Amino acid sequence: MIHAIGHDSCGDSFHQEKKFIERVCSGKSRPFCRIGIAFAGFLLWVIVQAILSQSLYFIENDILNISVAGFLALVILLPLWRLLPGVTRKLGAENSLIVAAVTFILLCPFLVIAFRSGMGYMGLSFRWFQFAMALLLLATTEEVICRGFILDALSFKGKRIVGLLLSSVVFAYLHVTNDYASVTGILNIFLAGVLFGLLRFLTNGLVYPVLVHWLWNLVTGMVFGWSVSGNTMLPSLFRPVLRPPWGGFGPEESILMTISIAGCLIILGKQELGSNLYS
Repeated sequence: MIHAIGHDSCGDSFHQEKKFIERVCSGKSRPFCRIGIAFAGFLLWVIVQAILSQSLYFIENDILNISVAGFLALVILLPLWRLLPGVTRKLGAENSLIVAAVTFILLCPFLVIAFRSGMGYMGLSFRWFQFAMALLLLATTEEVICRGFILDALSFKGKRIVGLLLSSVVFAYLHVTNDYASVTGILNIFLAGVLFGLLRFLTNGLVYPVLVHWLWNLVTGMVFGWSVSGNTMLPSLFRPVLRPPWGGFGPEESILMTISIAGCLIILGKQELGSNLYS
């Protein structure tokens, strides 16, 4: 990770941006310059990930292969990311208690469902730890791309709300082709993107968005044994005795997730994020 350039906690908003963009393009074309950087970075990442995935042919499992290739491909984003002012620092980890409360609200309904539906123990193995680390790499990759690079790139004129919404659209789009994808599921993933973006603003970095994202996937997919965004191939500590009240896309398509995220967004809204969201 690299240190943020531009907007910081002291209010020195976009001096670096003005120097760079004024040197490269005119005022009216600056949004197009940002879009071009975002598109180029994302396209390069896709290409490098594909090349690395082929090179890592000895990692036969698709999830393990993609997680490693995608994480390593992030290096291609760093030169372009350095051109952009950051909406926050990259490695901040502030307001831990609020993050803990948000995480509890997000997971609480699903903890209740898991215990009420009954769980059969499947056992713990080295393979479980392999996939747990793979999910951490995947969460890190998605957060760096969406809540990091793309959010910074598309925060036009320093308007973080624009970057927040557009990066959440990209995040949802990345899941459109997943198995069992549904309208509700994709909408909830968009809302989750907004939530993770607000967590970046609140905590002044990407550490907690990565950890909360990873914890969601780990608990729902590898502890309770449910599908995660359509992925049903994860090893799990438990398997549900009763069928969960959602389809193959997993709890991401549940109305309970919509309600949980809404509660989390209310909590974050009360932290007066709105006063900084448009600056």
